[in-house]
Amino acid sequence: MLGDYLIWQATNGLLLIPVVIGVLMLARRLRGQPVFTERDWLFLFGHSRNEVFSLRLWLRFAALLLAVVIIGLAISFYVLPFGLGWSVSAVLLAIAGILLFVPRWF
Repeated sequence: MLGDYLIWQATNGLLLIPVVIGVLMLARRLRGQPVFTERDWLFLFGHSRNEVFSLRLWLRFAALLLAVVIIGLAISFYVLPFGLGWSVSAVLLAIAGILLFVPRWF
């Protein structure tokens, strides 16, 4: 019962983020302001607009996405049969490794 409630609230929170961004974009458009300023690009992505759409950043993103998918598949196929405790610890270890590695690479 509690798990269902937490999943419901997490889903609502994740669905609310694009709605709020859409309302913000609409309000700026109606006021005649640019929809996204340079400050917004830096806040959302950590890079300027030109860097976000650069080929270098997209290739790095694709390589990291592929690495994360391969790590997830490896954990699900090789570690999950050993039990839930091993798989949760492997996922947490993978998340910690990704969080330490990704900011240095970008």
